Amino acid sequence: MVSSGSVQMGRPAPEFRCTAVVDGGFKECTLSGYTEANHWVILVFFPKAWSFICPTEIKAFSARLEEFIYSRSCAVVFCSTDSEHCLKAWNNSSEMEGGLGGVHVPLMSDCNHQVSRDYGVLIEEQGVAQRAMFIIDSKGVVRCITVNDADVGRSVDEAQRVLDALVFKDEFGEGCPVDWKKGDTGINTTTNIEGKVELKKSWSEWARPKLNRAWSGASQRSMASVMSSGGTNKPASLHRMTMSAAGLDIPNRGMSNSPFLLAGSEWESESTDQSNECAGIVEQSDGGGDDAAAIGEFAGGDAESECCRDCELNSR
Repeated sequence: MVSSGSVQMGRPAPEFRCTAVVDGGFKECTLSGYTEANHWVILVFFPKAWSFICPTEIKAFSARLEEFIYSRSCAVVFCSTDSEHCLKAWNNSSEMEGGLGGVHVPLMSDCNHQVSRDYGVLIEEQGVAQRAMFIIDSKGVVRCITVNDADVGRSVDEAQRVLDALVFKDEFGEGCPVDWKKGDTGINTTTNIEGKVELKKSWSEWARPKLNRAWSGASQRSMASVMSSGGTNKPASLHRMTMSAAGLDIPNRGMSNSPFLLAGSEWESESTDQSNECAGIVEQSDGGGDDAAAIGEFAGGDAESECCRDCELNSR
C-alpha cells in the first residue's frame, strides 16, 4: 500500500483546521467543510513563499480554478509552513515585486507544522514541507499521493487527468489505461474465477493415471516389439520403455544398480533358448496386424506350454 508517512492510500485523510488566505482575507479552512459539501479536495503542499517554483504552480492552478470547482466539484488548497500574515503579504504583492498578484486559490498556513507532520511531508531539519500533492475524495479518503523534487513543479493538466480518472472509476467501475483522458473508454478489470484448484490427496492418485498409460494396449505392443527384437539387453530396454510410457522420464542415474541390469547377464544365459522360442511365437503372428494378440498368446496362452510359463516368470 502506497503511503506518505502515516497517510496511506485508500485510508481516511487526516483532518486539518487552519487559517487560510482567501481573496485577501483570513478564513478557517477544514477538510470536513469540503467533504460535507460533497467536494473532492486537492491538497497541495509547497516549501516556501517568496520562492521561485511555488508561485508558478499557484498562479497556474488559480487561473484554472473554475475548472476544478464548477466542472469537477473539487477544491484546490495550497499549504505551506509560512504564517498567514506572510502568505497574505505575498498574495497582495505584485508579480513585479515577487508576489502572487492576488490569486483566488486558498493559501493555508501550517505555521505549527501540524498538518505537514500529519501527512508525512514535513522536512524536520528545515521546517518546510515537501512538494507533495494529495487527492482526497468526497468521503475523505486519500486516492492519490505524489511527491516531487523541491525544484520540479506539478502539472495542472495531470492533476485534472488523475482526478477525472478517479471519478470515472467510481462512477463506472472500470480502470483507466495509460494516458487516459476524460471521454475515453475504460477497461473492465473484473477477474472471473472459474473454480477452485483441485489437489491430489495422495501419491497414488497422482501415479494411477500414469500407470494406466504404461500398461495400456499401446504399451503392450511396444513391449512385444522389445521382446521380439534382437537386443542383447532386453530387461534394460523393457525398464526404460516402461518408465517412458508411464511418463516418469527419470534421468539415467544409477542404472548400473537396476535389478534388471544386475540380473541381465544371468537372465540372458539361462533363458536365451526359451526367449527365442517365445519370440518365435510373436514372429509367427500376422506381421502387419495387431501385435497385442501375439502378446496375449505369449502371456496367457496354452497352460501346457512350459516354455511360455518359464519365460513369463523370468521376465518378472
